[in-house]
Amino acid sequence: MGHLSYNFAELQPSQRYKLLCGLVVPRPIALVTSISREGVVNAAPFSFFNVFSENPALLVLGLQHNEDGSPKDTTRNIHLSGEFVVNLVDEGIAEAMNLTATDFPPGEGEPTALGMATLASTLIKPPRLAQAPAAFECRRSANC
Repeated sequence: MGHLSYNFAELQPSQRYKLLCGLVVPRPIALVTSISREGVVNAAPFSFFNVFSENPALLVLGLQHNEDGSPKDTTRNIHLSGEFVVNLVDEGIAEAMNLTATDFPPGEGEPTALGMATLASTLIKPPRLAQAPAAFECRRSANC
């Protein structure tokens, strides 16, 4: 097999994304819930997600922006409120998770549009997904 080498600084973001997704496998998928300033509950899948540390306990999300540079809903919501829920995905919610990747208008929440039940979180405002096998209530690090 031949050797390939890429200079990431010379690649477009979409090309870097495709390489990372194709080469770093398997990756867990998080279904993140957050709340907009207007109170709309957002749910979005993140395949750039993982555990980073146990002390302090840190989960890392690869927050993204749209092609025009504007923040995606989850990125904006986390920036504004500092709170979000990382819902783990299993086969029971895999189909709904795939549907949340569709571009919904900012004022339309994926859980409501897709009929996904939510439950109140214990310590933060964004709810967790009722069907998720586990959920982490998170606050953005003060360093981010």
